[in-house]
Amino acid sequence: MFGCLVAGRLVQTDAVQLAPDKFLFNLSDYENVNHVVVFMLGTVPFPAGMGGAVYFSFPDPASGGPVWQLLGFITNDKPSAIFKISGLKAGEDVGQSVQLHLFLCCVAGPDAAKPHRDFYSFQLHSQVV
Repeated sequence: MFGCLVAGRLVQTDAVQLAPDKFLFNLSDYENVNHVVVFMLGTVPFPAGMGGAVYFSFPDPASGGPVWQLLGFITNDKPSAIFKISGLKAGEDVGQSVQLHLFLCCVAGPDAAKPHRDFYSFQLHSQVV
C-alpha cells in the first residue's frame, strides 16, 4: 500500500503492518539520509475521508523511549510527499536505524487535500515502536 524512498537507495515497499491502521519503515544509516519520500503505491486507496500521518521516530538518549516528530501527511488527493529529516537529531547519537511511522486517520474536511484540524491532534501510543 505504501512505499518509501531515500535518495541513492532502492525503493522500500516492505512496510511492517503493526495494526490495521499503523505501518512502519525502518531507515538504516540515518546519518546519511537528508530527505525521504513517502508515497502510496496506487494499488489500494485510502478509505473515503482517511489519510496517513507520517511521523519520524527515534529513541530518546535519556529515557530510551520513543521521540515522535510529525513530518506531514499523504492522502488520495496528495499521494506522495518529500520530507526533510536531516538535522532533526543533529548532534545526538540515534544509532544506526530510525523509523518512519504511517498512521491512518480521518482527514475529512472541506478540502480533502488539506488535513482536518483533528489530523494533527491524532494521539500516538508509545507502545507502537
